[in-house]
Amino acid sequence: MKEIQGEAEEVVADAAETAAEAVTAVADAVEAAVTSDDDDDEGYDDADVPSAVDEDDDDGEDDEDDDGEDVFEYEEVAVDGPTIYAPQEVRGRARRIGNDIRIEDINYKNVALLTRFLDARGRILSRRKTRVSAKVQRQVAREIKRARHLALLPYTAEHIRVTRKTRRTSRQR
Repeated sequence: MKEIQGEAEEVVADAAETAAEAVTAVADAVEAAVTSDDDDDEGYDDADVPSAVDEDDDDGEDDEDDDGEDVFEYEEVAVDGPTIYAPQEVRGRARRIGNDIRIEDINYKNVALLTRFLDARGRILSRRKTRVSAKVQRQVAREIKRARHLALLPYTAEHIRVTRKTRRTSRQR
């Protein structure tokens, strides 16, 4: 029985050592990937970024607590989600949509002007995005609704089709 227990302890120790080596290899790969990027870090020095692995702790021995368990420290890494499902939006400061609009120009017949206040799905953009005064925004919204009622503008965008992947259950088959 003691032989089996001794062999099990050796296997566990080998597995822990292999896991520690794997974590170190992954951390080194992440650090190499981060440092190989262009130097676009605006105002950041390499000294400001914490290392993924402590260089002080690489003495080749397993670190053990009082209870005999190995201790590993993990660093959180930000990972972007799959970009095939999320449409890419233009980043940066958008141009001001309503910088040249006078309230006299806003008319339900002026479809070209009104479409500048609609997003890709046909929704009316907020004042935060259009950067116009409240008075102009109210007038634009009123004229968009009037143009929609008269079928000059669509209520929704025709070319946008939003689909969602669903899991098939036994009831749907």
